[in-house]
Amino acid sequence: MLIRLLMIFMSLSLVTASCFATETNKPIKIATIYGQTGVAAESNAISLQGVELAVEQLNAEGGVLGRPIELLELDNKSSPLGSRQAALTAVKEKVVAVVGPAWSSHSLIAGPILNDAKIPMVSNIATNPAVTKDLEYVFRICFTDAFQGRVMAQFARKTLKAKTAVILTNVGAEYSIDLSSIFKQFFTQAEGDVLWEAGYREKQVDFSPLLSKIKQLNPDVVYLPGYYRDSGLILKQARLLGVQSQFLGADGWSAGGLREFGGEAVYGSYFSTHWHPKVEYPANEKLKRVYQAKYHQEIPAVAAMATGYDAMMVLADAITRANSTQGDKIRLALSQTRDFSGVTGSITLDEQGDPINKSAVILQISDNGEFKFIESVQPPSAQ
Repeated sequence: MLIRLLMIFMSLSLVTASCFATETNKPIKIATIYGQTGVAAESNAISLQGVELAVEQLNAEGGVLGRPIELLELDNKSSPLGSRQAALTAVKEKVVAVVGPAWSSHSLIAGPILNDAKIPMVSNIATNPAVTKDLEYVFRICFTDAFQGRVMAQFARKTLKAKTAVILTNVGAEYSIDLSSIFKQFFTQAEGDVLWEAGYREKQVDFSPLLSKIKQLNPDVVYLPGYYRDSGLILKQARLLGVQSQFLGADGWSAGGLREFGGEAVYGSYFSTHWHPKVEYPANEKLKRVYQAKYHQEIPAVAAMATGYDAMMVLADAITRANSTQGDKIRLALSQTRDFSGVTGSITLDEQGDPINKSAVILQISDNGEFKFIESVQPPSAQ
């Protein structure tokens, strides 16, 4: 009888050990929410590439908590409705966390759903200030539009010596609306004169009525905080009409498709963004080596890839410090992120889930279409 009881005990122990081993070695399932189809697909693919590079590196180094990361790549179909469905799918799949979305309009929809489900979300490049507002499970690792709009207004006045400006806004995108408002605020505070503000619709084809008025006004600069498709077409049509003003953009230009739609008309224009390979951060050098080893070419100066990489790395660091895959513990660890060495600089998250003192870079599109580094700008509190 004693031998039989011993055998039963040993069998139960083996089953328990087997279950424990299976649980502790299970992949950590993390979802990404990006547009893989639709208008955002090309720009979002670059964010996803950065996340995938980070996951490959983490898994090659042993994973997180000794477990591999498994990416569940969800397509938000480049729309708010698709973002809602992707977020609901992430909840249904019981993912540990979510990286993305990239666009602010998509993050504003996905964030509250994930927050209610207590699933941490880390956006790599959604810059609208409202993305993280009052959502304790929602974070970002990029600067906000409040800083980006100010940077370009000051660059226009101080560096370019611009006295007059026209602002062109995508009236269907909160991203563009907010940036336009912030640029106007700081440009006028610096004693610049905004001659005219005009709006256009996403996917519009003919911009000639707007551009004819701009040609007549002849401002020193035109602020165009849109996405690359519309901005490229506007630049192309502007030059064909003989508009001589200097065009300025925002990080929506950085995905790389601007030249595809604007051709040589984009040359010489400036825009603000999050990253450039020439900014000397220690982690940046490692990313360049990882990219070179995988693709056998130099890393392109596309900010979304770097921020996607950082978002995944910050999340992995939080899971490691939490020593858990429970949402509440990861959220707490994310909120305690301090001085994380990212490829886009040192990352410290505040109580709202936003990074403190993230710098911006200003780039110019050179005559061969490359993004030329002009300067790095620190926020006032970091200067």
